[in-house]
Amino acid sequence: MEKIYLLLSIFILSSLCSNCLRAEEIMVNGQASAWVGYSEDLHGGIRYIPELMVSHRLTEGSDIDGDISLNAYIFDEDNDLKLYRLWARYATSQLEMRLGLQKINFGPAKVLRSLMWFDQVDVRDPLGLTDGVYGLLGRYYFLNNANIWVWGLYGNDELKGLETFKTDEDRLEFGGRFQHPVPRGEIAFSFHRRYLDSEDWKRKMAPRPELAKGSENRYGIDGNWDIGVGLWFEAVVGKIKINRKENLWEEFLTVGTDYTFAIGPGIHTLFEHFIESSGPEVFEQENVNRFSALSIDFSVTLLDSVNAIWYYDWRAERIYTYFDWQRTYDNWMVNLSIFSSRKDETGMYGGTGVQCMFTYNH
Repeated sequence: MEKIYLLLSIFILSSLCSNCLRAEEIMVNGQASAWVGYSEDLHGGIRYIPELMVSHRLTEGSDIDGDISLNAYIFDEDNDLKLYRLWARYATSQLEMRLGLQKINFGPAKVLRSLMWFDQVDVRDPLGLTDGVYGLLGRYYFLNNANIWVWGLYGNDELKGLETFKTDEDRLEFGGRFQHPVPRGEIAFSFHRRYLDSEDWKRKMAPRPELAKGSENRYGIDGNWDIGVGLWFEAVVGKIKINRKENLWEEFLTVGTDYTFAIGPGIHTLFEHFIESSGPEVFEQENVNRFSALSIDFSVTLLDSVNAIWYYDWRAERIYTYFDWQRTYDNWMVNLSIFSSRKDETGMYGGTGVQCMFTYNH
């Protein structure tokens, strides 16, 4: 299926490029980054993400555009070259249809996200990188600022977002979202359905019963308001159908608030609390995890900014810390980070350590 997406997107992008003389915009961008850090041992890496974007006006009110980018990196003993984004889009003032390898995310939470269904953006990552998903996304924007999303995904065999079990890549997963304005804010409802990979279930859940059904329905509701302070929540309930008699329920809840204090250039403070649980019946909490996060960020000078995040794991009764100083120029960005987190956490911010990153955008 990945090859089908590749061929379709390349065909559309090629069609766009064949009209380059009439194209309103052709952009070639790139982002190069290099980092060195210490966490138990010295490590480092380099990454380059080249990007080609093409846009063409079809009619007075409609456009078609495309994006292709690669992710080439060397990180310790790991190195790879893979597609990062590959999509084509048709858009009008109210309608958008996007096909291919793309980023899909939504929800008001910033740090501890219950609605992290399709991306894995880490708020500690200065670059905000995440793998995309293969699929078709449609969005329609009403004149009253309400909007509706519809998506269909296929061929995604890796874990996405907060998933515990992989998806059966040979079956379609689909869903949608409706978002509507309310006084001083907005509220939204989301739904997603997929089928689990039975082999992945067997590896992780043995000796529990094998999957006879394997379907998962996920329901989400979220809202956010600006009443002088920012307030938001995300709530998700997921039902995995194991067989006719047994289910596995998962629940996620995030509540958050933020406020900018009028001190100096402004000190932005954010707090979120997150609960995840699972059990054989809905809201029967056999396994419960709770986390809280406090984030403070502010500008020191026109070029320098500071961001600090404290996490509290209520089960382990441990505090984890992340501190980042960032200096930004026209094309360059320098980040110096100090962090402490769980030793078993994967990625660049696992354990306790320090990291310096240089980023160049062109």
